[in-house]
Amino acid sequence: MRKEGAPPRVAIRTVGCRLNQAESAQIAAAFQAAGYVVVAPDDPCEVFIVHSCTITGNAESDSCRQARKAARRDPRPVVILAGCAVEVGGDAVGARAHADLVVGQGEKFDLPELLAARFGLPAPAAADAPNALPLFNATRAIVRIQDGCRFGCSYCIVPQTRSQLWSRSLNETVEEVQRLGEAGYREIVLTGANLGCYRDGTTGLCELLAALVDQTSMPRIRLSSIESSTITDALLEVMAATPRICRALHIPLQSGDDGILERMKRRYRVADFSALLERAGRAMPQLGVGTDIICGFPGETDAAHANTRALVEALPFSNLHVFPFSARPGTVAAELDGAVDPGVARERTRDLITLGQTKRDAFAQQFIGQDVALLVEKTKAGVATGWTSQYLPARIDGDAAVNDIVTFQPTAWQDGQLV
Repeated sequence: MRKEGAPPRVAIRTVGCRLNQAESAQIAAAFQAAGYVVVAPDDPCEVFIVHSCTITGNAESDSCRQARKAARRDPRPVVILAGCAVEVGGDAVGARAHADLVVGQGEKFDLPELLAARFGLPAPAAADAPNALPLFNATRAIVRIQDGCRFGCSYCIVPQTRSQLWSRSLNETVEEVQRLGEAGYREIVLTGANLGCYRDGTTGLCELLAALVDQTSMPRIRLSSIESSTITDALLEVMAATPRICRALHIPLQSGDDGILERMKRRYRVADFSALLERAGRAMPQLGVGTDIICGFPGETDAAHANTRALVEALPFSNLHVFPFSARPGTVAAELDGAVDPGVARERTRDLITLGQTKRDAFAQQFIGQDVALLVEKTKAGVATGWTSQYLPARIDGDAAVNDIVTFQPTAWQDGQLV
């Protein structure tokens, strides 16, 4: 129980993507500026926020479950459901979550003011709260530079949850990244709902990257997931020009069959995707390339799956995120004919996961005996672990501190790590 006169405590449980994580860090900073103490989600608190996700039914259900769990605490905190699930489900999803307050995308950054007005909690006192540095419980900081997507892929609910297009100014982004570096972060991840659509006037993502390299001292700059149709040759050139931009791209493929890509309303075909990866590989040899693949999309035949499998085998992927199709109510795909048996979809998923692991092993083994840079994220019993520029997990023995960037030569790829 909070002592009389002590500042209220707020906890944030984030469900979903890196963009949600970046926004949670902004929300936490706003609460801290308003006089709250930000605590871990499992700690006692007076305010508990579930920053929700609704990309799948399971994600929305998990968001509601986390809120209901918080509502059963004794003493009970004020429970808030915020973000994407509210945009789709409104008060109904708030009732499922047993939430005291539901707030959508536009209101969630004003939560300290809303709580002051509705529940009598402290009002923000800091005039510079909007400029507060985001609060992360990790060594890697996530920087939100873009929001909104109108691509309209047939399986995706995001255009309904994040329809408003927004990009952060180049100057504000550069300033925040420099401040994050001064605060001790050695790597930042640029993220957005559709990252490649970043636009500040006539300035695009490649110009922003160039400015971050020229005007900040951040040692490592990483891009989160980016659509293939937004990756230009100019962007690849900027990345290739400096090792400070991590040698990794996550580019969703979703299917390796042109017919399925058309049903998905994707903005490329197999030949386009293959050509992009060829250009990227020429610009940056040993580039780590991750991707997403949906198995069992409506209309996916054995032949279509075979096309996807063949393409995955042929392309230089280092990481596969494979999952079976799950119909999301409110999307075009939920109404498509040609449903695939769930057991078949799961079998295809397992097949590609196995293939993906084989490709990951082959990609990682090429770094044995080469110089590799590791950003240390954890240390325990004389062992340091973290991630390489190519987004491969790695571990080393010896004296290394969290946030060190250590160059070493791996001797093996063992148990899913360069060692």
